[in-house]
Amino acid sequence: MKSITTWKWIMPAVLLIHLASCSKHKDDSVAPGTPAVEFNNTVSGEYKVKIGKEITLSAKVTDAVNPVYAWKLNGKIISNNIDCKFTGTEPGENFVTFRVDAENGSMEQQVKLTVVSKLPPQIDMPANLVAYSGKDNRLTATVHYADGAQYAWRLNGVVVSSDSVFVYKPTVTGSNILSLKVWNEDGEDLKSFGLNVLPPPPPGLFFDDGHFRLSTDNSIKRLSVPLGDTLIMAPVLSQIPAPVTLQWAVDGVVQNGTSGEYFQFIPAAKGTYLITATVAGITAKVTVECVAPRGTYFRAANGGSQRIATKSFEFIPAPGQFTDYPDWSTADMARDNIQRSLDGHATEFIALLGAYGGYFITGFDHSVNNVKDNADLSIVGNEFLHWSEPGIVWVSQDENGNGLPDDTWYELKGSESTIPDHPHPETRTRYAITYYKPSGPNQDVMWTDNFGGTGSIDYNQYHSQPYYFPMFINADAYTLTGTCLKSTMAIGALETSEGYAWGYVDNVGDGSRKNFDIDDAIRADGTPANLKYVDFVKVHTAMTGKGAAVGELSTEAGAPYDLNLIK
Repeated sequence: MKSITTWKWIMPAVLLIHLASCSKHKDDSVAPGTPAVEFNNTVSGEYKVKIGKEITLSAKVTDAVNPVYAWKLNGKIISNNIDCKFTGTEPGENFVTFRVDAENGSMEQQVKLTVVSKLPPQIDMPANLVAYSGKDNRLTATVHYADGAQYAWRLNGVVVSSDSVFVYKPTVTGSNILSLKVWNEDGEDLKSFGLNVLPPPPPGLFFDDGHFRLSTDNSIKRLSVPLGDTLIMAPVLSQIPAPVTLQWAVDGVVQNGTSGEYFQFIPAAKGTYLITATVAGITAKVTVECVAPRGTYFRAANGGSQRIATKSFEFIPAPGQFTDYPDWSTADMARDNIQRSLDGHATEFIALLGAYGGYFITGFDHSVNNVKDNADLSIVGNEFLHWSEPGIVWVSQDENGNGLPDDTWYELKGSESTIPDHPHPETRTRYAITYYKPSGPNQDVMWTDNFGGTGSIDYNQYHSQPYYFPMFINADAYTLTGTCLKSTMAIGALETSEGYAWGYVDNVGDGSRKNFDIDDAIRADGTPANLKYVDFVKVHTAMTGKGAAVGELSTEAGAPYDLNLIK
């Protein structure tokens, strides 16, 4: 695996300038609780308008208490609204300053506004697309500056549509070349894309046990619950629109009166139970082991306990430019890479997790206590101003006492978590992404998700290993499941990925909460898990974004360590 230091020095010059600037001003981050500002100019890092035309500059302000706004051009206020209308009168560059003053602080930011005599269309579309055979696939490009534009789609060189949307219903699977030409009186843009036709994924549902799934694996997964506790469970829905009505059963006995996505299971005695959830003739199964009461296998720290996690149980990276496991590699090799870092007591960096879902699982030589009103865990990242690649933290207790992370996992909530009375509709829980092994070297890695989304991890010129896919995966595809945050990636002259307020690894945040509290552990439905301690920690990449120059977002994480053992 290549180091992040190498990566930073082989990016294009414009990105190098950006990274150096951000590193230099790392300490100039926004003070806790102050307003944050985003703009709607994510095409090229600037606004553009044609002479005689009007454009609306729009700011999105968050975390501002009773804000007052001001837009300034050449030192003069031109608007006191959240939006500002501007008409281009003569060609040239203009720099407009937006300022917000609030009771909890101020923020000022400048945007570039260029007035041009001609403004041809600009196509914004992924380099690779996926379509499903036998289905109507609506292929749509985002076209900027499209006033009066005309369209021409070509499939393998043949014109197939003159509309802005190309509806494609293929009958065979395979690879194709799709191109789109868009033009108006000011000029044209032409882009070509790879179009991969896959068999349509069938509807399905399964229970997530916190580990990756192979496309060939039909085994029944297992969860655990201590005697006297309640286990909240919910299946992962794939190509099944919500809301759904599920039939729940325990050891074959249908549970009348329970038909929602979440099922509360309170076993009366220790033992193994078979839980099923059924919808539209499709059934998911999971075994639940009711074990000894919580706390039975608690391991108190002693004088020889290490504050840093000591055991690497699993490292399953998602595909990415830093994922370098050739076809002769093994999963043990990946896991051992992290173990060597733990053995060296490294905390600053142990893994690049790859794209969404890539994860590691580590364990401590003792149980990490939940200390009231204190953060309990710390995991460092490589974040800096305007650049975050958030990772989500999950924790687990050794509920069955076997020393392995095969128990129920609990997410540590962050600022974007969906919890009762505080929904975040753009955050997707039980999000499952499937990566497909490429047929040969130097190829993009295609993916699909359980919400019908598709995309690719693009092979680039900066990292030349043959495969970005971890080739120790012994199947044509594998699935990674967790919680997915909305990407904040902005692609322009400078590529940025803004952080969220708190609760994530490799995330700038607002400074209010830098570490992790076991009190934030939540169950599947977002309610508190009320854990008194944890034994295992998992971190996974939480976004699917990618940039033109920097490639896919990939969480960089250090080793978890116990803050309660730091004197």
